Amino acid sequence: MQGIGKQNLRSRQMVDPATLPLAPLLRFSFRTLTAVVLLLFASPARADLHQHPVLLPANVDPSKCLACHNDKATGKYVHTAISSGCTTCHAVANVKGATYITLTSPGNQLCFTCHTVSADTIQHPPYKDGNCVFCHSPHASNFPAHLYASPQDVCMACHVRGLMKVNRKAHALTLSWGTTIPFKEMDSWSYLNLDKTHKLNHPVEGHPISGPNVLLGKDAPPITCLTCHEPHHSTVSNLILPKYKTTTALCISCHHFPS
Repeated sequence: MQGIGKQNLRSRQMVDPATLPLAPLLRFSFRTLTAVVLLLFASPARADLHQHPVLLPANVDPSKCLACHNDKATGKYVHTAISSGCTTCHAVANVKGATYITLTSPGNQLCFTCHTVSADTIQHPPYKDGNCVFCHSPHASNFPAHLYASPQDVCMACHVRGLMKVNRKAHALTLSWGTTIPFKEMDSWSYLNLDKTHKLNHPVEGHPISGPNVLLGKDAPPITCLTCHEPHHSTVSNLILPKYKTTTALCISCHHFPS
């Protein structure tokens, strides 16, 4: 699965699909059948496939998962899917005396089984590619919208090179909250040429990207990336908030030029 630390990936034990028998399929539930089919056709290197550390009952009660995995429901904001049961997103199958866990859909499609895909033509690459877990925790978080950090810190983590922990040998980078992203996922990303404080110089030199909005006064909300940009999709270039229609309309919402 994208969006989890390298240490977790390495600890997973992969199964060879060629060793899995077909006979047990007949007595499995539909969800378990789905899991086994995914196991049969999965690549041995598939990151969302791993062996559970203990053997689970054939028809495991998903409400009991949190007895061990209680951290998945710990946080100020808990994904509503948790209350629906872990098997909403995870499939469980017992094969040859071992329990295997995978996702009920490919990782880049799973979120869209519940969350509607936008038809807007301008889309943030991680959203477009279904890499929601680059920014959002699928389980629980202390930040709104299940983000791994504050909205501003999430944006900066990917769009400011100086904040990235790059592993050139592994051709990947690790974000401050532990998400590992392969370089190949970053081909269409854009980066900000900010000053040393990481607070100025976008979209033009000297323009703030955070802090008080001095033009609109002390009662105005502070400036953040979300002051100007929609994080998922838009009808305006550069993910400008759709309500402004054009980049010029956005600028004059703060900068009032004399007529």
